Amino acid sequence: MNRTVLGSRFLVSQSAKRPFLSYLNVPASPCLLQRAARPTNQIFRGLGTAVSRASENDLNQALPSNLTFDVRSSFAPKVQPILSIAVEKSSGEDDTGMESKAGDDGHLDVIIDAADDDDDSDADEPDYTSLDVPSYVVPLPDRLKTNVHYGVDGSVSGTLWLDSSVFGVDPIRIDLIKQSVDYIRNKIRGRRKAKTKTIGEVSGSGRKVRQQKGTGKARAGHSRPAHWRGGAKAHGPRNATDYGNVKMNKKTKRLAMASTLSQKLKEGNLIVVDNLLLDSHKTSPWASVLESAFNIGMDGASALIVDHYHDSSPEVDTGDNFHASHNGVPINLWVASGNIAKVKVVNQSFANVYDIMKKERLVITLSALEILEERLKLPA
Repeated sequence: MNRTVLGSRFLVSQSAKRPFLSYLNVPASPCLLQRAARPTNQIFRGLGTAVSRASENDLNQALPSNLTFDVRSSFAPKVQPILSIAVEKSSGEDDTGMESKAGDDGHLDVIIDAADDDDDSDADEPDYTSLDVPSYVVPLPDRLKTNVHYGVDGSVSGTLWLDSSVFGVDPIRIDLIKQSVDYIRNKIRGRRKAKTKTIGEVSGSGRKVRQQKGTGKARAGHSRPAHWRGGAKAHGPRNATDYGNVKMNKKTKRLAMASTLSQKLKEGNLIVVDNLLLDSHKTSPWASVLESAFNIGMDGASALIVDHYHDSSPEVDTGDNFHASHNGVPINLWVASGNIAKVKVVNQSFANVYDIMKKERLVITLSALEILEERLKLPA
């Protein structure tokens, strides 16, 4: 934690790990000059003594303008970029790593050189000399204008305005998204299948296994108690829990799906492509396009690819233009994406809130987008 001490003409900022460079202006005194050769922790105790001896007029003076702040201090500015600290060269330097310089106002300027105290820890600490530039969300309705990419290479082919009732939900209903995720997970879990037998269900006779007294053993009745080998299970599962017995209103489902799509667009993780009719079922070319154009794959982000395609009859559409379909998507897309890590391909009818939220990116074709908007948009 940081310790801040305000005195007559100085300010001290000390971290728990190591002291940072700070300029200290204190009145010159023989007591402080004698303590200049001591370690740093003793110097700070000496500065505390100098504060108690400062006069009332010195306490009312303003802090000097050459003070520098540690970026992790509570009083440091949070918006301005942190500049590197320039250490002034002085005429005198002793063996303790401290430099002393006489100021114009008769005070002694003490500069603590702590750069050489802990050279090994400097390499492990993060860089505080620069601040990341924040990125801002594009406001509505300009956010609804999105680019359309070519599916074969990822280049931009045009722009498209999305439906505001599907992709422009504001505010986003996080509570309904959570409710929809729980609903889908319960449906997947279904009914509990664990079942154990009670005493009445375990096979065995009800005859008394031995006489009540005289054997020196514990009294026992039948041979099916829970603490005997081959007996019943006490308080076991009875297959009575049905997790899939839950309900969710249609309007709630629609608003949860629209909120999920709006969140993906707000994050900038919605990618619209014209089509995904790949020329080959090979994984390597398609994986290269996903990684180079959209940063999706093993070393990139995860993605859910949503398409809607049903092949026509081979007698009607022959030649190179024919693409077979499988589960509502092109078969080349299905086969090529099957061996790519963190990529899942579904038809638009199987797209749900749970799968969209599990993946970072959402890649959707124009054919799937048209049907989703028609199904989820509000009636006119």
